[in-house]
Amino acid sequence: MPVVKFHVSGLRQPDSVVETFLIRASEIYARILECPLDRVRAFYVPHEDNAVATSGQVPGPHSVFFEFIVLEGRSLEQRQKIAREFSELIERVLEVDVDVVRGRCIRVEPEDWCIGGVFASELRKSEIEQRKNPGRR
Repeated sequence: MPVVKFHVSGLRQPDSVVETFLIRASEIYARILECPLDRVRAFYVPHEDNAVATSGQVPGPHSVFFEFIVLEGRSLEQRQKIAREFSELIERVLEVDVDVVRGRCIRVEPEDWCIGGVFASELRKSEIEQRKNPGRR
């Protein structure tokens, strides 16, 4: 389920930097959500300088906007931690001033998310129930 897209403007990064960034973002996501790494999808989406306005300027300062998706039921603490750690990663690895980083969490109901043709409400039923009742094992 964990999917994140990083929309990046004004940056020309070597492939090795992008690869490192995506690997670290994937690891952050999996660690915080306590899910297997193979479920994570991370996308780096570069935009041409003249296709993005930042601070009312085209081209504007380097900037990043990210969107990450979690199934409904993930805690506010987890969602906020993901956003903080993604922002810190962007600042550290991509060297973008964190003040121009923006992000958004998208919560999706399990019956609205499909994994390999099967809805998460069925495929991940026991995990979803466990999140609702954390004391039960």
